[in-house]
Amino acid sequence: MVLHGIVCTGVGDGAFFMSLGPYIAAMEKNLGFTPFRGTLNLRVDGQQAKKFTGSLGLIKIEGFIKGTKRFGGVKCHPCTINQIQCAIVVPEFTRYGPEIVEIISEFSLRKKLSLKDGDKITIGS
Repeated sequence: MVLHGIVCTGVGDGAFFMSLGPYIAAMEKNLGFTPFRGTLNLRVDGQQAKKFTGSLGLIKIEGFIKGTKRFGGVKCHPCTINQIQCAIVVPEFTRYGPEIVEIISEFSLRKKLSLKDGDKITIGS
């Protein structure tokens, strides 16, 4: 099974959250890579995305408290793009609806794959 999406610019929150130590440590341990400090956002068909993520594995990253702020848990679904190990991340708290999928990898996928807004991409299991 695959999921098709179109590269789009996000709101920029991914870079902040992917720089937080507890998330980095948990993702290194559970996903096997240190995430790049940012996400690749794709516009997708929300129903297809739900089916696709349901067919993938699930790794849960626990939330944590830092000072007075609570950071929610994250569901991670390991996947690949062009044979690069990645994960679809679904934060407990998000600004996006089901039509936007966020992907993490150890690389800046935009740079590594020379992607720009509007490019079509396929995510595999």
